[in-house]
Amino acid sequence: FHRSFSTTPVSGGRRACGVRCSWTVPMSLSAPARAFASAAARHDRSRRRSPRGIGTDKRQTNRVRIGTCEVPCRVSSIAACTAGVGGDTSVVRSFLRDRTIVLTGSTGFLAKVFLEKLLWEQPDVRCVYLIISPRGTNDARVRLEKEIIALPLFDRLRERHGGKGFDAFIQAKLVPVPGDLGVDGVGLSPSDFEKITETAEIVVHSAASTKFNERFDVAVNVNALGPKRMLDLAKQCGKLKVMVHVSTAFVNGLRVGDQAETAFRVGDSIANELSCRIDSFGKKDADDDDAGLDPYAEIDLAFSAARDENNLAASPQSSSHVETSSKESRKDLTQRLVALGTARAKRFGWQDTYVFTKAMGEQILSHEKHQVPIVIVRPSIVEGALHEPFPGWIEGVRMADPLILAYGKGLISGFVGDENGVLDIVPVDSVVNVMLAALVKEGSKESSKESSGDTDRSSKIPVYHAATSTMNPLNFCVFLQIVKLYFVGAPLLEKKSGAPIIPPRNVSVFKSRKLFELDTWLRQDGARVTGTSLLERIKPGSITNAQNRKNQIAKKTWTQLRDMGQLYEPYTAYAARFGSANVKELRDAMADEDRELFPFEFETLDWQKYLSEIHIPGLLKHALRVGVVPGDVKLTNTTQKAVLEESKTSDDVMSPIVAEKA
Repeated sequence: FHRSFSTTPVSGGRRACGVRCSWTVPMSLSAPARAFASAAARHDRSRRRSPRGIGTDKRQTNRVRIGTCEVPCRVSSIAACTAGVGGDTSVVRSFLRDRTIVLTGSTGFLAKVFLEKLLWEQPDVRCVYLIISPRGTNDARVRLEKEIIALPLFDRLRERHGGKGFDAFIQAKLVPVPGDLGVDGVGLSPSDFEKITETAEIVVHSAASTKFNERFDVAVNVNALGPKRMLDLAKQCGKLKVMVHVSTAFVNGLRVGDQAETAFRVGDSIANELSCRIDSFGKKDADDDDAGLDPYAEIDLAFSAARDENNLAASPQSSSHVETSSKESRKDLTQRLVALGTARAKRFGWQDTYVFTKAMGEQILSHEKHQVPIVIVRPSIVEGALHEPFPGWIEGVRMADPLILAYGKGLISGFVGDENGVLDIVPVDSVVNVMLAALVKEGSKESSKESSGDTDRSSKIPVYHAATSTMNPLNFCVFLQIVKLYFVGAPLLEKKSGAPIIPPRNVSVFKSRKLFELDTWLRQDGARVTGTSLLERIKPGSITNAQNRKNQIAKKTWTQLRDMGQLYEPYTAYAARFGSANVKELRDAMADEDRELFPFEFETLDWQKYLSEIHIPGLLKHALRVGVVPGDVKLTNTTQKAVLEESKTSDDVMSPIVAEKA
């Protein structure tokens, strides 16, 4: 291919810094070679920065429909911008153009990033229905405006479209729909149901209850029946191309070693795979038969238990104690249903109610999919963005983040886990790119089947592990050391004094949760707390109110850290590794341009750079807005090795840090 420059406009070209350039791709090349040449041409042009970003040419306006009216709007069409210079060869963008999409979980972290990426890469998507549950006085539209669009996540779209243009673009593309995944029919009104089923072509189900120790009835209603309800909705969509279900890689439960990307089917039981039945104490239950997991029976059990407990709580009570007893009854009810979920999960080989009910959701999809084309994406621990919409974007505190923050605040000197284990972390934008690539692959496959007259869709559900434990494992010890290095270079600040919090010199991986709890208690000045509390019992009034308040803070902090250790130990000592053969095959099948636009290069992810330069600073800035000591943190491999060696040889005893530093 050849490149020529001129200072006069070229038909179909685009102004670029006052210089007009055109590319000629010889037709003698093969089709793949011409596609590569076009992609290379666009890549070369992208390096010459234009006065405005793609799609912000104020001279061009389009009209968008809002309700029954049409208003002018600068719609940034990437396809239109590239059409005059060789055409847009992105298969992903082409598939998404003019599509109608249904998205659940759009107020959650992952789905928001998915939505932003979708609108950024293909603004010519026809419409996105966002099923949002009203909360309090905030209806679906208010939640869309306050909890989604108002975030910095959408800043680059604002900049691309301009203020009024952005508002018009959002109104034209996003349709908030009141709904509830916890009820049959997804809580849609008849008119909304009709609109969705007549027009929807892609269904993306990302909503879930991610609480590890959720009530069993709540968890099955959202995580097991939620996918079924969305599948039922998808079956009614006459134009459906594909349904994407977001699961979790940790549905592999208590399995050990590399695990293939295979969807669960009714009857699958990890406990049976391990040739043992596990009860809530991790011991073999000799009285259990070898029956597999029946998700429908578990759902009935959960709802039946909730009804029985509610009936018990509704028994007559004396009027003087109704309010107190009611609160206690609700608390007891929750505790019993939480315990039931945990016991059932461990009985069948899963570590908690969350992953257990997510596996049940997969089983139901496999059993009831029939002719619906479905793809399952299983991310591991989803953390801050690597590249898009900008490095470090994160909302809220994700699973690995409490460990990071607790160490930075001096509350822990390490964590319980497997020193030879891995912490499977993945950037959110990489997960989104896997989702987009997977849905396009499956949706395109179904389109080709329809065109050829082959409508057999009874094959197995394709599964993609968006994970790093086999492609680029992050050792748990290395993770803790990187966290240590960051806070040594940029310590957090005391709330009151503004003085830097000096983190522990050594970072430990505790093999026993009891050792972790003991060490953590001592770091909360537990010896003093125990002594003064005992003294107060023997001689009431012997300690001041300030001392008593200090003791209460220490006890509360320690309880939270103890609970964190109990919840997270199954993940920091996780024995399974997530095979990613399908993800590799998916990436290899993508065109060069799509691999550049939608990257998920897990193998080349630099963990030290990602954690210390992107994720932790982003966590502090966007999720917590806490202060750090000014200055860049320079972390070299030499420095890291030196600290690792120091931590192995040092025998220093660390002095406790009082919890009030948090």
